[in-house]
Amino acid sequence: MDVDFDFSWAQFLWSVFIFVGVPTMIGAGIIWSALRSEQAGLQHNPGRESSAETHTGSGRLGLWATGLIAFPLGFLSCMGWLSWSADYNGEFRGPGLPAPNQFPTWQVIACGITTVLVCLAAAHLSRWAMAGGLAAAAGTAAGFTTAFSVNASADVTGQAGVGVVLSEIGWGLALGVLMLARGAWLTNRRSRLAASSQQ
Repeated sequence: MDVDFDFSWAQFLWSVFIFVGVPTMIGAGIIWSALRSEQAGLQHNPGRESSAETHTGSGRLGLWATGLIAFPLGFLSCMGWLSWSADYNGEFRGPGLPAPNQFPTWQVIACGITTVLVCLAAAHLSRWAMAGGLAAAAGTAAGFTTAFSVNASADVTGQAGVGVVLSEIGWGLALGVLMLARGAWLTNRRSRLAASSQQ
């Protein structure tokens, strides 16, 4: 079966700018606010050693590096799972373009689990618990949605653009909430450990 795939670089770059770049820049403002809050918490934390703590996370990467690590991981989690399909009849399709549009449930669940795990892995590499997690969430969502935009670049109906928007919003919000919960847990754990070490 020969399928014509009319890829348009102009349409791809435009959809990535509008549907990935703009929401990611809005997310960068939220990440900056979380970083300032985290830094203020370090400066005003009573009982803290004066210069012993300079970050709240477990890794060594800054926010930009965390987001830039998360981006290709998000891209690969989408391309790795959604560029091929093992359909319900036992047929195998792909990998290739155009990407399939029907997937078995297990494949979609595996894609979601992989995306969450790569986001958690990127967040673990950051030196900021809350802001680093949000940077990982923004990078993972942007990478996943950029990969999603590749197939949408050949769509003339505009329906794929709606899917790209839903992908960015859905992954951005879901991973953002997950990373906020992770950051709150790490901060609470860090406070409990500091309190128990002072007793």
